[in-house]
Amino acid sequence: MLNKIRIYLIVVLFVIGGNLFAQEIYTTEIGLHGGGSYFLGDVKLKSFDLQPDYGITFRYVFNQRLFLQADYNQTSISGNYVQPDENISNPNVTINQRLNTLDFTFAFNFMDYGQLDYILNSSNHSAYLFMGVGLIHMPDNNIKNLNFSIPVGFGYKFKLSNRLHLNLQWTHRLMLADNIEGHAALNNPLQLNGSNIFNNDHLGTGTIGLSYGLFRRKCKCLNYK
Repeated sequence: MLNKIRIYLIVVLFVIGGNLFAQEIYTTEIGLHGGGSYFLGDVKLKSFDLQPDYGITFRYVFNQRLFLQADYNQTSISGNYVQPDENISNPNVTINQRLNTLDFTFAFNFMDYGQLDYILNSSNHSAYLFMGVGLIHMPDNNIKNLNFSIPVGFGYKFKLSNRLHLNLQWTHRLMLADNIEGHAALNNPLQLNGSNIFNNDHLGTGTIGLSYGLFRRKCKCLNYK
């Protein structure tokens, strides 16, 4: 009887150990997203001045807390605007700029994302913060077509299945230039920027999207965290 119990325990431990050490983890995701964008520049803001935004997302997951993210977004600035100082000649201006952004960011999950039985307090949803570097391409810009930016933001994601994720994300980009409108007359017209980079133009996006796990690896899951 004792021998049978020993054999049974050995089999159970072997099965459990095999599941822990051979579980497949999806480390790469690709997805689509859409939403709206806004900009802060050298013209007066208009209420609810949102433009359509859409793009793709790529992620490489290191573990349940850390991942790298690449986001491509396509949006625009379009409409009639007023310059901040009515004493400036031609205070009214029409802007029609297409914008393509590519952000490379490093992100941190607040919770151990992806519920795993052997990791205490792991969860199928988590908020996250991110920051990195980016490029903004403006094909219609009359001053400069390509600029660098500093994207920062936060998001919330939900694991819908083993591969599928729902992502909510807000990104704010500080441009390292002041020409997003594409008009030389709007490039710091009041000469107030000085050396403060926060006086440069800003571009933000808010999106919702889905991502799908593509590649997986077998790992020693007790060390995955």
